[in-house]
Amino acid sequence: MNTSKAVALAAALSWPLVSACNTSEPTSAVLSNEYPQLNGATSLDSMPVYKGWWEVAQFPEPVLAGQVSDPVRIVPGSAYGYALLAPGWNTTSGSPPTALIPLRSAQQLSVGRGELLTFVVSEQATVGDCRAGTPLTQAEADFVTQRIFASEFENLTYDAASCATTAVSGEGGAGGTSGNP
Repeated sequence: MNTSKAVALAAALSWPLVSACNTSEPTSAVLSNEYPQLNGATSLDSMPVYKGWWEVAQFPEPVLAGQVSDPVRIVPGSAYGYALLAPGWNTTSGSPPTALIPLRSAQQLSVGRGELLTFVVSEQATVGDCRAGTPLTQAEADFVTQRIFASEFENLTYDAASCATTAVSGEGGAGGTSGNP
C-alpha cells in the first residue's frame, strides 16, 4: 500500500473518533429550588438556596423558592449534588444567612455531553432537611460542611440530627445557634 492510501485510510478511520467529541451544545446545569414559594421574602418558612455544587461547578447565586438558577457550564459525569438551604433568609438584606442547612441530592445526578442537568432541591429530591424527616448522617454533614462549603462554615459547627449551626466559641463567629425554625 502506498503512503497516500495509508494516510487516507487512517484519516477515514479516525474521523468518527474526532467528530464524536464535537457537539454544538455545551454541557450545562441549572439548580431548581422546588421548595414552595411563599409570600414575604423574610418569612421564617421561606427556603432559599444559598449556594449549590455539582461535580466541578458551583451555583454561586441564591435561588429563591420556586425559581431556577442561571445555567453553568459543567463536564459530563455522575455525582451527588450539594446545596445550602438558608431558612428564613432575606436574600435582599445584603447580609449572609444566619442559618444554613447542608443538603445532598437523594440520588447521584448524571449528564452526558451536550445535555442539561437539572439539580432539583426539594424535600423529596434531597436529604438533609430535618423538617422533612431526612437529616444527613453526621459524617455526611461533616463532608459537606468541611469539604464542599468549608468557607461558609468557617468558625461554625453543624449538628446533623437537629440541623443546628453553632458558632465555635472563641473564634469570633456569629454567636448563638441557628437551624430549622
